[in-house]
Amino acid sequence: MAKVSIYIRTYKRDIAWLDLCLQSIHQNLQGWDEVVVGVPEGQIDHLRYLDTERRIVCPYFRTDYVGQQVAKLQAHRYVRGEFVLFVDSDVIFLPGAKVGDFFVNGLPLVEKRRYAALRNDGMAATKWQQAVENLYGENPEWEFMQGHGTRLYRVSTLRDFSNMFPTIETYARHVPKRLFSEFNLLGYYAWKYEHDRYAFRNIDAIPARIPASKQFWTVDGLTPATLAELATLGFRPRWPSTLSPLDRARRWLSQSTRHTKQWLNSFRKPTP
Repeated sequence: MAKVSIYIRTYKRDIAWLDLCLQSIHQNLQGWDEVVVGVPEGQIDHLRYLDTERRIVCPYFRTDYVGQQVAKLQAHRYVRGEFVLFVDSDVIFLPGAKVGDFFVNGLPLVEKRRYAALRNDGMAATKWQQAVENLYGENPEWEFMQGHGTRLYRVSTLRDFSNMFPTIETYARHVPKRLFSEFNLLGYYAWKYEHDRYAFRNIDAIPARIPASKQFWTVDGLTPATLAELATLGFRPRWPSTLSPLDRARRWLSQSTRHTKQWLNSFRKPTP
């Protein structure tokens, strides 16, 4: 049986979510061999409550939105499995979850949609088409970010992608975040160069995989309503907060600013 590594790239503001995610992995997800958790440089102390998981340090990016994507593309440097299951730290696995659900006939499942279909639906994901075209010099037909915070790839695919684009980290530091999409870049590589090694599913024709997991929206933190829902699933926070008072204040300011913008936007009249 091929080994499967779980790779979670998190950061200091999501450590409380990481605690709950790991609880769900150990209690409910079957079929994995190791868990590797990465954080940006300067944040390793926030992983001090980890027990059996391996911890790694990832390159620091001023814009961590891009930094966490690059860290995923570099996961082959750290994991030991043949396959790597990427898991966002706000994902909670439910009873009965199995790594095997991410395979079809022994091949990793990658779900996709045509950009034309996304455009007809008015979905913002069409912006990633340009990100792929800029790197490969080809206009992609498919979008590969379909999923629920969990995606499975061969580690060899990551290694081969890195060999084709050895300066991807430098490249990522010099493009706007709207023009970088790790799983679209990786999915296009697998589609173009390793098509027979994956099971690609067009979810406009075949229903998307229904995962035995739930992904939460982390930007507002663990609200009382979210904690109550998690409690019904059997999960409660175990770790004290690792954030400094300054980081807590910054998080509060960021959330308050976003809520204010949303409130102001609610008064705008829709464009006819």
